[in-house]
Amino acid sequence: MMLTYEFIDPEKQISSQNFNLVESFLRATGRTQLGWHYITDIVWIYSQVKDWPRSYRILDAGGGYGAVQFLLAEMGFSVVNIDLSLTKPSKVYRDRYKITHEDLESFSPTSYVDLLNGKTRNNERIKKLIKSSFFYHIWQQKKRSQYVKSHEEWRYSVGMANFPIGNIEWKTGNLCYLPEISSESFDAIISLSSLEHIPYEVLDQAVSEIFRVLKPEAKWAVTTSGTQHSKTWWHEPSQGNCFSTHDLERLFLANKVNDQSPEEVLDKYQQCAYLKNNLADFYKKSGNYGMPWGVWRPTYIPVGLST
Repeated sequence: MMLTYEFIDPEKQISSQNFNLVESFLRATGRTQLGWHYITDIVWIYSQVKDWPRSYRILDAGGGYGAVQFLLAEMGFSVVNIDLSLTKPSKVYRDRYKITHEDLESFSPTSYVDLLNGKTRNNERIKKLIKSSFFYHIWQQKKRSQYVKSHEEWRYSVGMANFPIGNIEWKTGNLCYLPEISSESFDAIISLSSLEHIPYEVLDQAVSEIFRVLKPEAKWAVTTSGTQHSKTWWHEPSQGNCFSTHDLERLFLANKVNDQSPEEVLDKYQQCAYLKNNLADFYKKSGNYGMPWGVWRPTYIPVGLST
């Protein structure tokens, strides 16, 4: 399997027809509060996967509760999402995507899981009180009805109304160690800005395990973070590695697909009015994410890995 990588050009993605479809999905289904560059990443992923056979079994590496798995399922793909922080799926997910969930026996919590859980732990008591109320259950029924309606209307608008909906499996597990997953289990892999969050010292292990569970000629549509600098560095607000070209080539055995200048692509992100004007609200309330306190200052570059 030969991988290539490219710095994802925001101008190219935003001006494409693929962008119109992805943006319509995110807006119609209420998924616009995303990472600052996620929409261009998703457009790039969609451009890779749209012509894949719907018979493919796809690994979503570190998919969490993100939008891509649902977009792919609406397109008819079967997706297996392996992530550190998955819990029991909601009824609307179970009904629509036949989602099953299991905790892999090999899984044990990591410090990163503790970080994710810590953000919501203080709200658990309040959530329990809300869920016990009669009005909460009425609201849930209405929410499920709205979910189905918004997705069906979107499918009709883009000509997918007669396509079967794919299934999703959730598996709580660590990508560094997946003994329960057989070798060569997947036809393809997608991942939205996830692999950079794996600690650098175990990245080789994670990448090796990913290659093991993929078929030899598996397709890739994976995005991660890159840099124009000569060495990989750690972006503290987003808790992620920004990979140098050397590490992209070493870790993933990937070759650069074109002559892009990473400095020029980074400048395009810094000047991108669409992304700046649509920055998610949560950035403006915290310094703990990729665009601290909502100040528009991209410092790393989204990268796409494909076959």
